[in-house]
Amino acid sequence: MLVAEEFFPYPSFRPGQREVIERIRIESRSHGLVILRAPTGFGKTAIGISTGKMISPAIHSVRTRNEITPVLRDLKKLSERVRGVRFSFIHSAHVMCPLLMGRSIDPEDFWLNCQILRDMGLCTYYTRAQSIDESDVEDILERAENHVDAVRRISRDLGACPFFSLARLARGSEYVVATYPYVFSRDLFSTVFEDEPSSYSAIIDEAHMLTDPSAIFSSEISISRIRISINEVREYLGGDPYLEDLLDRIARITENKARDERLRKIDRSELGLDSEAIDHIIETALEVKRRAMGRILSGGDVGRAASKRISLAKVALSIAMLEDSRFEAFAYIDPQSAWLKISAVDHSVISEALGVYRFSLLMSGTPPSLDYVERILGVKEPSYIDALELGAWSPYKNMAVVLASELTSRYSERADPMYSLYARYIDEIDNHLDGVKLIIYPSYRFMLKVVEKLGGRGYVENRRTTIEDLLGGIEKNSLVHAVAGGKLSEGIEITESGRSLIRCVFIAGVPYPQRDDYMDEIMRTMRRKASEKEVWDYVYNMSASIRAMQAIGRAVRSEDDIALVVLGDRRFMAADLRKYMGLRIGRIVRNIGEFRELIRMFNSI
Repeated sequence: MLVAEEFFPYPSFRPGQREVIERIRIESRSHGLVILRAPTGFGKTAIGISTGKMISPAIHSVRTRNEITPVLRDLKKLSERVRGVRFSFIHSAHVMCPLLMGRSIDPEDFWLNCQILRDMGLCTYYTRAQSIDESDVEDILERAENHVDAVRRISRDLGACPFFSLARLARGSEYVVATYPYVFSRDLFSTVFEDEPSSYSAIIDEAHMLTDPSAIFSSEISISRIRISINEVREYLGGDPYLEDLLDRIARITENKARDERLRKIDRSELGLDSEAIDHIIETALEVKRRAMGRILSGGDVGRAASKRISLAKVALSIAMLEDSRFEAFAYIDPQSAWLKISAVDHSVISEALGVYRFSLLMSGTPPSLDYVERILGVKEPSYIDALELGAWSPYKNMAVVLASELTSRYSERADPMYSLYARYIDEIDNHLDGVKLIIYPSYRFMLKVVEKLGGRGYVENRRTTIEDLLGGIEKNSLVHAVAGGKLSEGIEITESGRSLIRCVFIAGVPYPQRDDYMDEIMRTMRRKASEKEVWDYVYNMSASIRAMQAIGRAVRSEDDIALVVLGDRRFMAADLRKYMGLRIGRIVRNIGEFRELIRMFNSI
């Protein structure tokens, strides 16, 4: 039997899959990192599993919890074909905890609560997880409908903590599915695995995320949470004038800096944060947490103790990121609050995290370019494989691509007439096309201006929107307004009976990254590795193209899907964008009348 067939979950291959697996096998012998560009519907999950099994043990990293289930599905199919396949999965421990019973809590809070309860021997679910037979957990994974069902069954049927039960199984498994934090954070990795990361291979899905360090390495705190933490210091410790003044200063400076949704840098010296100050915040947060938990546990309420939120814990662990010089503090405001955001501004945090694994496979339909990975991420001699060049089916053949030349989101033309024009184009597709119409905007502000012209029609994303919110709130023939680079534009699948319900993707303006202090810091660190012209090209043209193509990829999920793609900005004709997108424009419409006729033609297909 060929190597490609030994660990493939399915009895047959889609076009190009066998060739890709064999190519990865060859490249992995001489390269520590391989980049795979593979389109929607190619079956990247099966490729990742085959690769991971060839160089096991492996950790398959996914961006969100929802993406765990498809990987588990393919692993179960593999276990039906190959005897003795052991696998597990890991995601947010606070979501799995049986004591929380659906209550919301920050991960930082949860881990402290969990540690205290475990140390005191008060969590029976944890105690049970240490003694159950791993074969019982394996049996549940084989029978569970999805990852949520598996968590529920471990808690209900075995009376054990799902997280620590799955973690025990993971240590002896050849393949583990985990959300990003457990692969990119050394601290979280160690909560699951006993061996060093160098013992594992890493399969990174949605690898285009690696172009933005803040997408993986960041934390944000509302000003209201900072002010609550001041009250917690007074309540549980009787006060700490130094810390109260420090936290009040951080809150005031953040509020003064935050003027709009753009990130504005706050200098460390303004905040008064040095190593001693950060250490004091952390130590105080731990003491406040201990006293708060002790007060609750004196009444014997373990469930309430597990869900106890202490704002100072979130504040302390977020601010602790600033001990690394590659992180900076920023302020912004949304309709609910002003926010302090701590973000990495140097891509070396990503290459450092990847470098600890013995091999890495980066998979995406729109991965960063080879020279970007080599120069900006600092990966030595990566290899690049394009599935389309090896015979993969192209979803772009099932897309009708139209460019509307009278539209643009250029700043100099952003005014009521242009917002109204965008609304008229969107109105046409809403009136004449069945199915879900996904509208992608370059920013929240731009989106809200256009949505206002539409009378607020459709489902509108905000910064706190989750994929679950969307799936529970849309109808089959609805508008979905989302921002490029967000959860909805890159993480959703709206399907029924295997067919995509998204009939049209309208890119309402080139989704260039918003120019703000965060972007300036990113570009500053990138200039150490590339010229000004190259940095500009990477940050704006490559990033905008990746965001647009990720959104476009939401529509065609199988060979039976057909979708209309509207490029709503004349700047998409620029060669600097087209070289990254690789998308053939089939028709250019010059006005709303031509657009209306084209939609009617498409709707008749």
